[in-house]
Amino acid sequence: MLIFNEFPVGAATLNVVAAHRAKTEQGLRKLGVYPGQEMLLMALLQDGATSKSQSTLAAQLDVDHSTIAKSVRRMAAAGIVQTERSAQDGRVTLVTLTASGLTLASRVKTVCQHVEQVSTAALSPAEQTTYIQLAAKMTAALKK
Repeated sequence: MLIFNEFPVGAATLNVVAAHRAKTEQGLRKLGVYPGQEMLLMALLQDGATSKSQSTLAAQLDVDHSTIAKSVRRMAAAGIVQTERSAQDGRVTLVTLTASGLTLASRVKTVCQHVEQVSTAALSPAEQTTYIQLAAKMTAALKK
């Protein structure tokens, strides 16, 4: 637990993030998923697991395109995703989960659901709503 008396909001935020991350990584390790890959798997699982461009994934996950490209290459080499050029625009690379990637993404989703349940068990529905609203306000302020 981080304690910064001068920065109580920052310390509280870092504590939540660290505990959430640790609990998530505990479940992901059992699946052989590296930290960060779960977000890409969840993004690909959304919308019926339809193909998404690397640019869309980068924007959705708020990361650089190079980060997505590197992760996609690694995951393609592992047989988790496949890539193809867009028929409409050959410059666009589309990413799709393979059959084994779809199974893995579903298992990752179960881990994320478990962590969500554990992390919110002590909060009422109203407190969860308030927490989400406050976190969104803080995130927007930090991104200015």
